[in-house]
Amino acid sequence: MVEPRVPRILLVDDEESNLKALERTLRDQFEVVSFTSPKKALDILKSESFSVVVADQRMPEMLGTQFLSEVQKMNPFISRIILTAHTETQEILESINRAGIFRYITKPWENQELVLTIQQGVDHHQLIVQNKNLITELEAKTEKLQQKEKELLSLNRNLESMVENRTLELKLANERLSELAMTDPLTKILNRRAFSKRLIDEIDRSNRYKHSIVIALIDVDHFKHFNDTEGHVLGDEALKKIAQVFSGNLRKSDCLARYGGEEFIIMMPETKLTSGSEICERLRSAVEALSFQGQQRAAYLTVSIGLCEFPESGDGPEELINAADKALYEAKQAGRNRVMTTRHVKQSSFFIT
Repeated sequence: MVEPRVPRILLVDDEESNLKALERTLRDQFEVVSFTSPKKALDILKSESFSVVVADQRMPEMLGTQFLSEVQKMNPFISRIILTAHTETQEILESINRAGIFRYITKPWENQELVLTIQQGVDHHQLIVQNKNLITELEAKTEKLQQKEKELLSLNRNLESMVENRTLELKLANERLSELAMTDPLTKILNRRAFSKRLIDEIDRSNRYKHSIVIALIDVDHFKHFNDTEGHVLGDEALKKIAQVFSGNLRKSDCLARYGGEEFIIMMPETKLTSGSEICERLRSAVEALSFQGQQRAAYLTVSIGLCEFPESGDGPEELINAADKALYEAKQAGRNRVMTTRHVKQSSFFIT
C-alpha cells in the first residue's frame, strides 16, 4: 500500500463545533476528513486509508473507545487518539488500554499540543508501516534463500549481510517506536504514561526494601498569561528551558516527566520528605533566577511545588499524586513561588511550608 504524500487524518465527533475547531487547527498540515457519526466513519475506513483517527469519547452512537476498538480490528496499524474530558478516572484509563489507543488528548485542548500529538501519531503509523514492509522483505528474502540454497551458496554471504542490516533497521525502528511512546515531544523528557509505569515499579521496589519515595508535582505560575502575552512559540521555549533546568539539578536516580500542559512531576526514590523539600527548593530558586526571552524584554517565571512521601501519604500511585496535588494547591493559595509538603497520618493531614 502506497502512503499518501500528505498524512490523512480522520476526525469523529458528534459536535459540529468541535469538528470545525479541530479542522481549523489541523488542515494546514494534514488532509482532514471528518464525520459526526462513528458508524459512517467505520464505513469510509473500509475503502480509504488514514494515518491517524481522532475520536471524541462521549458520542451517542457509541463511546470513542468502542469506536477505536472497531478501528483497531479493521486496521491495527492506524494510530488511534481519543479526546476526553475524563482523564483522572480509572475507568477511562482502563478503556484506553483495552482499545490499544496510542494517546489521549484532554478537552479543552491546546492547539500546539494537539498538532504535536497528531504528528507523533503520524510518525508512529509510518514507522509501523515501515516495519511491516521490512518484515515482508525479510520473509521474501528468507523464502528465496531456502529455494536457492543449493545453487546460490556463494551469494548467501551477501544476502545474510543484507538480512543483518534489515534486522538492525527493524531494531532501530522498534527502539524509535518505544521512544515515541515514552517521551514528551516538546521537552524530550518522559511523558505522563511513562512516569506512571516508573512510579508503579518504584512503589513495588520500595515496598520490598522498605524505602521511602518523594513525589513532587510542579506547576509553572501564571503560565497561561505568559503564553497569551508572549505567544505559544516563546511559551514552548520557556517550558523546554525549565525542563532543562530541572534535569540539570536532579540526581541520576530521580525521574522527571511532563505531567501535562505546564505541569511537571518528579519521583525521588530512597528520599525522605525533608531532603526532597531541599531539592525542590533548589529547583524553585533556579527557575526564579532564570530570564526568559520575551517579545519586547526579558520575562520571568516562577514555579509552585507540592510534595508528598510514600508510604506516609499513600501506598498507591493515585493516592500519592492526589496528596502532592493537594500540597501544590496549598502552595498556590499561599501566594505561589514556594514549596509545600504534606503528610497524611492516621487519615488526617497537615501542611508544612
